[in-house]
Amino acid sequence: MQDRTYQQAIEDLRDRISDDFQSSVNHMLVHRTTATDATLNIQDEGVRTVVTDALIAGQILTLLTLMRDLCMVDEEQHREFTAYLLRSLTS
Repeated sequence: MQDRTYQQAIEDLRDRISDDFQSSVNHMLVHRTTATDATLNIQDEGVRTVVTDALIAGQILTLLTLMRDLCMVDEEQHREFTAYLLRSLTS
């Protein structure tokens, strides 16, 4: 059994990574940066593809949340669109 401090450290690291990713996505949207431009310097094509896909998905999810917050879509539509996007990414 792992001690609580190790588990807490892992959770804190996940939270930090998630916050950093969201901050990067927000920065990209504000500065109109494409995922392709953001990943130009990644040499490994496979890694570049994975990172590009993650950035695009992050931007779409952020825009969906903004649309919900602006009442352009309701909560049910937001859940449906988000579930579809996440499902399509894992298939």
